[in-house]
Amino acid sequence: MPDGHPATDLRRAVPMIDAHLAVTNADPRAASRVLTCLSAAADIVRGVNAGGWYTSRPRWALMRQWLDDTPAPLTAADGYLELVRRWLFTFGPGTEDDLVWWLGSTKAAVRAALAGLGAVAVSLDHGATGWLLPDDVDDVPDPGPWAALLPVLDPTVMGWQHRDFYLSPHRAEIFDRRGNAGTTAWVDGRVVGCWVQDPAGVVEVRLLEDVPAAARRALDAEASRLTAWLDGFRVPSVYHSPAMRAPA
Repeated sequence: MPDGHPATDLRRAVPMIDAHLAVTNADPRAASRVLTCLSAAADIVRGVNAGGWYTSRPRWALMRQWLDDTPAPLTAADGYLELVRRWLFTFGPGTEDDLVWWLGSTKAAVRAALAGLGAVAVSLDHGATGWLLPDDVDDVPDPGPWAALLPVLDPTVMGWQHRDFYLSPHRAEIFDRRGNAGTTAWVDGRVVGCWVQDPAGVVEVRLLEDVPAAARRALDAEASRLTAWLDGFRVPSVYHSPAMRAPA
């Protein structure tokens, strides 16, 4: 399997893409746009990461070399079908609006995919209609009390457009207007706060609401576990939510 080449090597090898593009809010390098288009066309693929686990510095390789055999392209309808199937598998139940937002597609494309999958309509707590895969309609057993600390932009937090069922009143403290999520502290399936690190790398939980004493102890235990795992390393972040920026 090839190791691939980082974007810096590609810019040196092809000087014509080592340029800047003038856009509304920033001036990104042309190379990143070119690589995105080539990957969308299945010509190249991200390979191994050339940086640490905390950064994204992929090496790029030819798709046919990385996979040995480039998959045949799907039709638009089949592509939507597979994307909706994977979304329902990971985030279901969810609404049509959730899917349209997540895919950036039309309602017609989402409805056709739901019909093609035989998705099952279910009633959600807030009265809306959600959808599940036909083999995912069994009741989910109660996992019991639990707590978790999730990082910035974690997929679990980013899956839905309608987020009140796990955010309650905390949307403005956790998300920006573009939908970027900061760190989150969870208790029994709901976001109750965030977490930050002090200069020494110690993880601190910041609550946005009162929680039972047992839940607070569980969050503190998760903070201690994460502090030990990071071992003094302070995780860099591309986004700090209002809750993360607020004074301790």
